[in-house]
Amino acid sequence: IFPIIGLGASWAVRGLLPPDIGVGLLYLCLLPSTVQSSIAFTAIARGNVPAALCSASLSNLLGVVLTPVLVAVLLSTAGGGFSITAIEGIALQILLPFVAGQAVRPWIGAWLLRHRTLTAVVDRGSILLVVYAAFSAGVVAGVWTSLSVSDLVIVLAVDLIILAIIIAVT
Repeated sequence: IFPIIGLGASWAVRGLLPPDIGVGLLYLCLLPSTVQSSIAFTAIARGNVPAALCSASLSNLLGVVLTPVLVAVLLSTAGGGFSITAIEGIALQILLPFVAGQAVRPWIGAWLLRHRTLTAVVDRGSILLVVYAAFSAGVVAGVWTSLSVSDLVIVLAVDLIILAIIIAVT
């Protein structure tokens, strides 16, 4: 449903926002959620964490194939291709911590289960750090000076509308 909502959102902001922002809204709606945030938010809501892990993992595996297809079909793209630097970045940020965690699990797994509060704080804190890092990169790149306050308000409103639609549907 997100790609359909993204198409509607990008169409709705035409003429109100720079074209790149509309493309960004659509692109945002084409990406699968992160496994970590899916699990963390499900745990916060006291939901079924194993089901969230399975669903988010499947979504991400499908997203590896479907996201490029959807981007190619729905967005006018140029360039692209394979990037070793991007693969290295993904491996360092996502794969390496996962592999390291699985490798040390036999030795620290029981301790982590006994200290759920600590692991919850670290889990939620890591999500905050990812958001902070992305926000900081945007500040360094000058993203916040390239848009007017009114553009930012419109983007915030559209994001809230997307969120409201998804909450209503779910």
